[in-house]
Amino acid sequence: MPRSRSGLWVEIALALALLTLTTIVLNAGVFWLLIKKTEEQRRTDLALSLTSALGAQLSVAAERETEGRATAMRRVVAAYEGAALDIDELYVVGMDMQVIARLAGEPSVARDAGFRAAIFGHKLHSEVQGNLLGRRWVVTTAPVAPKGSVVGAVRVRMPLRTPLLPGGPAGFVLSYTVLSGGLIALFGFSLFQRRLLVPVAALKDGTERIAAGDFGHELKVDAAIELEELCEALNAMRLSLADYRARTADQLQRLASANEDLQHAQEALIRSEKLAGVGRLAAGLAHEIGNPLAAVIGSVELLQQGLGNPVLEADLLARGRRELDRIHLIIRQLLDYARVGDGSLQQVSLAEAVGDAFATVRLQSSFRSLTLALDGPTEPLWVRIEPEKLHQALVNLLTNSGDAINAGGGSAVRIALGATREGLATVRCEDDGPGFGELALERGLEPFFTTKEPGQGTGLGLALCLQVAENAGGTLRISNLPGGGAVVELMLPTVGPVAPDV
Repeated sequence: MPRSRSGLWVEIALALALLTLTTIVLNAGVFWLLIKKTEEQRRTDLALSLTSALGAQLSVAAERETEGRATAMRRVVAAYEGAALDIDELYVVGMDMQVIARLAGEPSVARDAGFRAAIFGHKLHSEVQGNLLGRRWVVTTAPVAPKGSVVGAVRVRMPLRTPLLPGGPAGFVLSYTVLSGGLIALFGFSLFQRRLLVPVAALKDGTERIAAGDFGHELKVDAAIELEELCEALNAMRLSLADYRARTADQLQRLASANEDLQHAQEALIRSEKLAGVGRLAAGLAHEIGNPLAAVIGSVELLQQGLGNPVLEADLLARGRRELDRIHLIIRQLLDYARVGDGSLQQVSLAEAVGDAFATVRLQSSFRSLTLALDGPTEPLWVRIEPEKLHQALVNLLTNSGDAINAGGGSAVRIALGATREGLATVRCEDDGPGFGELALERGLEPFFTTKEPGQGTGLGLALCLQVAENAGGTLRISNLPGGGAVVELMLPTVGPVAPDV
């Protein structure tokens, strides 16, 4: 089964959606980091400002020694107890790291970098503690220096909280992604619908109309240059197809006219060939009948004169009778050649048919001094044919060979039976006579063609054999042996023997 494919819009939408989603998520992450960084910077500035203000207030309070420095500092720190400040630690230590005042958190007993910077460096110090994935704090330390002399330090520790957004970081990224993706999808669909899908649909409909044979339909799209170029290419193809169809129709019309002319010419040739065949047949028949008919007419004319010689008159009558028998034989052979047959086809063994033909010709005086030989395969060869027609054809082959041997020398006629790969049985008749002449090889199968002396043959023997072979689905070929002698091959389709009735 062919693999199903998605549409162009689906493929482009999926690709753009993946790219857009990746971009939106990255942008959301960047925006979140920027917001977080801004919030952390704000709280760091807040912590620095608060610590710096506390340091200044504590320094001013420490200058008043009426109540003592520690008491004054505690009063200042205590003033922040009710303030709405997000503070984890707020305390004041002296130079010896002893706690003077505390509002929240556990005071440190070690001088870290912040205390050293405030106590010994007289500087405001800040640092961020914690890790990126966990909690983080900003720790600020300011010196307490009344009249420029450092007497301690104040420390403030505030948590760095994430921006107060709905849903936290995940909610912000999700909301930003959905909103941005929806806007981009809406804009992208509108753009693709107008600039890509509609032109592609128009091209598809136009191409289908052209494919259906509407070559007059012109494609027009309002789209990008690539689609316009494709449209121009399709229009050029449409014009080429229209021209090709016109030229094809013209060629078909010319071919139809030429075919009609050829049919007329073929019919004329067939008529001419029929007339030529009739003419050749008539000429041969006139030639064969003309000589004996002239002899009969001459004998009748002499008899009409009243010769008064009974012996001469009897001789003239005998000669006329012989010539009339010749005319009758020629007409009978011509009728045999023209007769189609009764159509009673039977399965015949070639070996038996050749044996019957041998038995027929051996009674003729011309075969008494000749040798007849039959060679064949061990398996019998069967053909489906009219037995009388096959017998007549085989007798004609043997008769022609016998006449050629008696006329030109020779002593043997050999028939060899065989089979070809094409499913044909062959009856190969060979003799050691003079063979066929050049003209006989060319016209030997034509009716009434003969090389015998006038009155010795009708020229219908081989023509009758060819007719018998073709009526049975076979053929006939004539040739010469390399060392001399004629060869006639009768080829007939083979069939299997009929099973005997039980």
